[in-house]
Amino acid sequence: MNNNDNKNTETLEQAQNEIIDATVDQTNILYDGQTKFNIKAEQNNVEAIEDKSENIIAGAVGAFLFALVGGILYFIIYQMGFIAGICGLITVVLSSFGYQLFAGKKGSVKGIVFSIIMSVLVLAAAEFFCLSYAIYNEFKADYGINFFDAVRSTPAFLSDGELLTHVIKDLLIAYALGAVASLGTIKANITASKQKKSEQA
Repeated sequence: MNNNDNKNTETLEQAQNEIIDATVDQTNILYDGQTKFNIKAEQNNVEAIEDKSENIIAGAVGAFLFALVGGILYFIIYQMGFIAGICGLITVVLSSFGYQLFAGKKGSVKGIVFSIIMSVLVLAAAEFFCLSYAIYNEFKADYGINFFDAVRSTPAFLSDGELLTHVIKDLLIAYALGAVASLGTIKANITASKQKKSEQA
């Protein structure tokens, strides 16, 4: 009888231990799952806060203002007789920096898009005013025109096929160099994003 009692006691203790171990394992699994869920929720909250902190309107203004600096450089270099297309690259870089500075967020897809749009518009305007200034210098002595008269007459001059081809060529060089800067910025942002995700994982 004593042997049977001992065996029953041992069996009962073993069963109790197995139940305790199983309970502990389940608790650990639940705890790990909850911890991972909390970490993921925390990351999502941080990302949401970061998205909310991006001021798109201010960023667009910043992109335009800094792109304008690139446009002014384009105009100045053009007057010096050099190929001003190099300013396409500078304009995109400046515009991207301006967006980040004003929007308060780095590596934003919206920032890249706005930077490219503002750069395209500003470079086109810079080329237009370069042509206007050339018209002004050519006709001011004979016709007594001012710069604003030249600006108003510029669209009419652009109807000339040869002149229009020259303008398009200048812009294509600027846009091509600007595209190089854009691709560099996009690549840097993708690399930074991958690094951030690997750190979070």
